[in-house]
Amino acid sequence: MLPADLQARAARFLPQAVRAGLYNPQLRPHWIGQTDRFWYRHEAPDGVTFTLVDAETGATRPAFDHARLARALAAHGIAAEPHALPLEDLDIAADASLAFHIGPRGFTDAGDVLRETARPPDRPGETISPDGRLAAFCRGNDLWLRARENGLERQLTFDGAPHHAYGKSPDMNLTTVSLARRGITLPAVALWSPDSRRLLTSHLDERALADWPLVQHVPQDGSARPVLHMLKVANSGDANLPMERLVVIDVQSGVITPARGAPLLTGVMTCIEQGEAWWSADGSRVFFLDRDRLSRLLNLSELDVATGTVRHVLSETADTFIDTNLSVAGLPNIRVLEASDEVIWFSQRDGWAHLYLHDLQTGALKGRITGGEWMVRDIAHVDPANRQVEFLAAGIDPAASPYHRELCRINFDGSGLTRLTQGGGETLLAMPVRRAARDHIRPAPEIGAWRAPSGRFFVHTNAALDRLPVSSLRRADGSLVRVLAQASLAPGLARDWRWPTPFRATAADGHTSLYGAFWLPTDFDPARSYPVIDYIYPGPQRGITPAASLSDDPGELFRTSIPQVFAELGFVVVNIDGRGTPLRAKIFHDASYRRLDDPGTLGDHIAVLRELARRHEFIDLARVGMMGHSAGGYATVRALLDHPDFFHAGVASSGNHDQRGYSFAWSEKFQGPFIRHPDGTTSFDAAANPPRADRLSGRLLLATGEMDDNVHPALTLQLAAALIAADKDFDLLVLPNDDHTTVWSNPYFLRRAMAFMATHLRAGSG
Repeated sequence: MLPADLQARAARFLPQAVRAGLYNPQLRPHWIGQTDRFWYRHEAPDGVTFTLVDAETGATRPAFDHARLARALAAHGIAAEPHALPLEDLDIAADASLAFHIGPRGFTDAGDVLRETARPPDRPGETISPDGRLAAFCRGNDLWLRARENGLERQLTFDGAPHHAYGKSPDMNLTTVSLARRGITLPAVALWSPDSRRLLTSHLDERALADWPLVQHVPQDGSARPVLHMLKVANSGDANLPMERLVVIDVQSGVITPARGAPLLTGVMTCIEQGEAWWSADGSRVFFLDRDRLSRLLNLSELDVATGTVRHVLSETADTFIDTNLSVAGLPNIRVLEASDEVIWFSQRDGWAHLYLHDLQTGALKGRITGGEWMVRDIAHVDPANRQVEFLAAGIDPAASPYHRELCRINFDGSGLTRLTQGGGETLLAMPVRRAARDHIRPAPEIGAWRAPSGRFFVHTNAALDRLPVSSLRRADGSLVRVLAQASLAPGLARDWRWPTPFRATAADGHTSLYGAFWLPTDFDPARSYPVIDYIYPGPQRGITPAASLSDDPGELFRTSIPQVFAELGFVVVNIDGRGTPLRAKIFHDASYRRLDDPGTLGDHIAVLRELARRHEFIDLARVGMMGHSAGGYATVRALLDHPDFFHAGVASSGNHDQRGYSFAWSEKFQGPFIRHPDGTTSFDAAANPPRADRLSGRLLLATGEMDDNVHPALTLQLAAALIAADKDFDLLVLPNDDHTTVWSNPYFLRRAMAFMATHLRAGSG
């Protein structure tokens, strides 16, 4: 058992506790019409207020009379304090009038009287048209339309069938059962044209896929009979894969125009869900991306919505794999410039990550936009009139962390590169930098808009691992107007807070620089000796080390909080991004290709920990543990099996311990084609943990959520069977009704994981 006082110490740094005591980690502007004025939510210990900023002068004032609005709401039966107004979808017009929602009720406020307005009711699973009049939704296996004003419904498609449905997310989207158990209906997979006249959707064919059963042994209704959830999923090497055909529907006439090209391969998301399909401004064309099975081929095509004709625009191939953004959830760094018949194309063809200009009609390369030994991370804004692009780049400053981004501007011809947010640290902009989460488990985040409509001003937040974020207002040339807000911590949290220590070290090859961070207990004593936990996520689709400590993004805050939770038990907790993880040069990422048997390059982790121990006498390499979730769970077990002389204990949750039993879309991208040899072995065998079970000598806690619809619990249980067959001692924790996303938020699991490490690494001794 974990002592109660130690558990309480650690609990101070759980993500929800940190966020409750964190104010203004990122300022998110909301520009007022086409003006250079904006408002933002200002957080303080006594609540939230809305602040108005004049970008020209930098002057600030309350956006409206908070006390008056609270009194007006009370007259409508809504009790709220001035510093806790529950305003949703707030819009402030140029004349200072307000429009907002509170739950299902809509309001307008012109400063004299608060009026309640009719709000068209929303229903779960609807995708709303740009003009707000229509809603597309799925019923059964077909797509339907609803007029939001009067509720009248109309069926749009008529040939949908089980496992061959319209507007559907794939069964293998990693959350299908989790959503159904929560009663959550995904919005229809449909993309409205700008004029709300047409819908782009997909007809998804999953009929040939193998069944993927998930058994719920503890039904939520309290019954004793287990419940079977059956999905259609394609694992590594499966012959049949999910396919989709794009379809355009004219919502007025009902005419359906299918794309006349070949169907598109679908992985865990459809083309639309991935943000890889978009309408032309006039609604006459759709541009979309598609890939081959191994992600070695990427195509850009154009769909004529009147005829269904598909025209190929350009392609790119790679010997390993192709990405359109270095971040796995990032939006494609591809922009079609309709006025000039050009396309901005993202490529790692030179070994880095850069932008190129192509002819939209011929696909021919017109020129390079960016170049150098650094990476374009995200396109932030394209100005076709001035032929400029603004983007977030990393690695331009060789003295800085290659993971920290800065805002830059450049001309289409590659001239005039200007760095707008120099000074080190991570640049955060209020813009969509990743696909919107479709799971609807997490609340939709506030995004805002970093750039003024005029282009004359912008707001950014500078953050890092070892300091408080600062949000600033700047002119278009990067010159400072004023600092708007510095993040702060509640007094109790600030008193207890300890910043992690970022570091640079050398990989096992003796020359490649690696980056990471370590966390120390708040009562750290340099004269003591501390065991180490290597907290790993080896990707290859993402790494582990966060760019900044404090964020309003729950996922990012989790990554920086959990290490401190375990550090409080008397550990040094380390994040290391070894070779094979993304966000750097292509050759660095390609170290993972066909090497899933060495997740995150475990030799790099050993080399870095040894280097850190040489620098810091308080690090005790006689007591080293590893922990991780998902691919991190797989890596933890692999570390104990392949390096038992170095790693002595591990907590491995929800691990994909055998890539033959995981999604083809992930494993074949990084392990290459699934090849079955004449002797029955395969090209994926080396990346399976169960055949190595007899090597275990350290202490191991295996855990899985029984309802994991991402990494099937069978992969953990198959490893457990192999360990039993090898007569190895280990701990196994199966969490009923937990899924892939909830294991680490389960207090019981977290307590067991902490107690396991504290017991088997003898935390606090030495």
